[in-house]
Amino acid sequence: MVGGIGVMNIMLVSVTERTREIGIRMATGARQTDIMSQFLSEAIVVSGVGGIIGVLTGVGVGYLLMVFEVSIRFTSMPIILAFCCATATGLIFGFAPARKAARLDPVVALAND
Repeated sequence: MVGGIGVMNIMLVSVTERTREIGIRMATGARQTDIMSQFLSEAIVVSGVGGIIGVLTGVGVGYLLMVFEVSIRFTSMPIILAFCCATATGLIFGFAPARKAARLDPVVALAND
């Protein structure tokens, strides 16, 4: 939940800062689905990078514990599940900011400066 709220806040700030860009894209023919898919993909990438960092940190800590002779066994399923949860968080919590961006009126977005 905390990570999802963080992703949502980052994406809402991104939408707010980029209203002019969104307005230009819509004025030149981009559809709402194009804008929505752009912001959803950005949210998924942000969450995916966070998931990769988390998995690498977990594996690194596991190897560090192995140095201190703690018995650790790595399996691929929890690693894959953790990464999938991270990207799903980006998809779920990135939907509202993407929807907000897609519903912007191009005239209003271009007038905002």
